[in-house]
Amino acid sequence: MKLTNLALCLALGASVALPAFAQEITLKASHNANAEEPYGVGMRKMAEILEDKTGGKATIQVFDNAQLGDEMESIQGTQMGTVGIAVTSNETLANFVPDLTVFSLPFLFKDAEQMDRALSDPAVIAKAQEILGEKGFHLISFFSAGTRHIMTKTPIETMDDLAGLKIRTMQNPAHVDTFKAFGANPTPLAYTELYGALETGVVDGAEAANTNYYAKKFYEVSPDWAMIGWLELVAPVIMGEAAYQALPADVQTALDEAGKEAGQFQRQTYRESDIARIKDLEAAGVTITHPDDATFRAAAAPIQAQYVTTDAQKELFELLQSVE
Repeated sequence: MKLTNLALCLALGASVALPAFAQEITLKASHNANAEEPYGVGMRKMAEILEDKTGGKATIQVFDNAQLGDEMESIQGTQMGTVGIAVTSNETLANFVPDLTVFSLPFLFKDAEQMDRALSDPAVIAKAQEILGEKGFHLISFFSAGTRHIMTKTPIETMDDLAGLKIRTMQNPAHVDTFKAFGANPTPLAYTELYGALETGVVDGAEAANTNYYAKKFYEVSPDWAMIGWLELVAPVIMGEAAYQALPADVQTALDEAGKEAGQFQRQTYRESDIARIKDLEAAGVTITHPDDATFRAAAAPIQAQYVTTDAQKELFELLQSVE
């Protein structure tokens, strides 16, 4: 019995206590944002719901600010058993699950509300789970990392104003090709290095959502904010499939339900946060522009065809497009 419990503990990246009649399960959850940002708020909501559904039998211990490693390390942690649950941008996860690149396509969704409806759709969830399961992961939820815009040191009024600018992107081929299509010089760079890179001129700008642009104070070194909405950034919440299967059946069910409910809550929270941050950015002296997105959409259109090639990608893309 002791060896079995130890194995379960390692598989879940969890602390497991053994009272007389029940096993208490604590899943370690990792994300790289501040505790008060939507990732942290969403994970704590999930913990609250899971505790309620299991009568305290299972809970989630949230580690903010990359305490358990950055996104890449956290994903690897779910494979090795050192992390129970990881919240990660889809762009990082796509390095492990290439078919998920579909979620990284520019202008994939009409807006944040349509993204929310799509990520709540049972057929979309089932297909994403199938894709993740083939790579040894289990989908717990879909979080949002916001509607993405562009920060620079000079105002962006049209797409032409991006010509030749070094814009930090995630290390994701679809993002790199999108900003090339915009006329910029995309420069993949770790998120943790971004503030310094903006400050020293290593890059001329970057993409972000209102919330993290404000929370990380990027406006101090990049005070011009062009609201393009080029991407709705999806953030899957995952755990290792083997660790998920090691959970008791009732905890599996409760965790899936908690993930769905917390995902809807988190996505709404992020939308509200992004809207609220506009006034904060204006108060901070940020110059906000609203370029016509028609030229951006036209430039980005070929990227979708370029990155939707496998049967799984085509099916997932069609499912997402079918949700009104």
